[in-house]
Amino acid sequence: MSYFNRAGILTGALLATCGATAQAQDVTLHYSNWLPAGYALDVELMEPWIAEIERVTEGRVKIQKTTKVVGSVAAQYDVVAEGMADMSLMVLSYTPGRFPLVEGMELPFASDDESRTSPAVWATYEKYLADTDVFRDVVPIGLFQTGVFHVFTTGRDLSIADNWKGAKLRSSSPSLTRIIELMGGSPVSKPVSEVYELASGRMIDGATTPPDALLGFKLDDVLHTMTFVPGSLGSTTVLVSVNPDAWAKISEPDQQAIRQVSGAAVAKMSGDLHRKETEAAIAKMQDDGRTIHRMSAAELAKMQALVAPLTAEWLEKAKTAGMENPQEMLDFFRAELNRTAQ
Repeated sequence: MSYFNRAGILTGALLATCGATAQAQDVTLHYSNWLPAGYALDVELMEPWIAEIERVTEGRVKIQKTTKVVGSVAAQYDVVAEGMADMSLMVLSYTPGRFPLVEGMELPFASDDESRTSPAVWATYEKYLADTDVFRDVVPIGLFQTGVFHVFTTGRDLSIADNWKGAKLRSSSPSLTRIIELMGGSPVSKPVSEVYELASGRMIDGATTPPDALLGFKLDDVLHTMTFVPGSLGSTTVLVSVNPDAWAKISEPDQQAIRQVSGAAVAKMSGDLHRKETEAAIAKMQDDGRTIHRMSAAELAKMQALVAPLTAEWLEKAKTAGMENPQEMLDFFRAELNRTAQ
């Protein structure tokens, strides 16, 4: 039985209990879609999730995807907050510095297994961030991570720590930007949708990205060499949220039904999906004869020493943002990574 099916049984009981008193109305949410056609995150997560929301609300809540993105990809948080769209998926790191408390869950070397990361992110959010104003302008219904990041280049072998010096590498988060800087490279902060043009035009030497995004955005045509970093370079956190005014139009029982099939359910689904997609992407690269380097223990130790300041910098940033004990949150997140692996 899938997570959605188990959640659906609970939701059905909830609606049966609450339905008599609810003044439910039909609501259509306009979802700003920017993912490419056929991309697994859209086809295997967003579309089933949307269908499940419609099912558990008995069709009272429908989600209509736009034919093209509303606003820019990087601006999706504001697009939803300001009501230009009712709902969207947003990569939080595309607005560097805006969500500093989330960045602690994006630090490197935590795990290279996506089936652990997304469930740990949701558990940490619920315990430490849900009652804060971190997403005060929107209604969060899902928080999870993409595939974990490794590094892909037009040919440079970055399994050797010294080879990072002078490399121009695409970054998509403050953590990745700082890693590249500490390794002696030059970060270029751009969405994944712009990487192909940058790499084909030789404006960058490579990109930090999850393996599945490499194939999903057809970047393997220009980035032929992978460096696998044990523990990974971290990941980026994705928020799916609804405009508060649009959310208020949904009856309370339907809101509860939506939450039952969101949150932890979607985090688990995301983790399993991205693990599968990463394994498939690496297997395809091998089948296609692409070069894959794996950083050795000795080179990894060099890299870890070079980027060690990153954690201390985040702890200070989190304190400045108002978190009293960010180390506690970081320890909890890391413990959850180990717990979800059991």
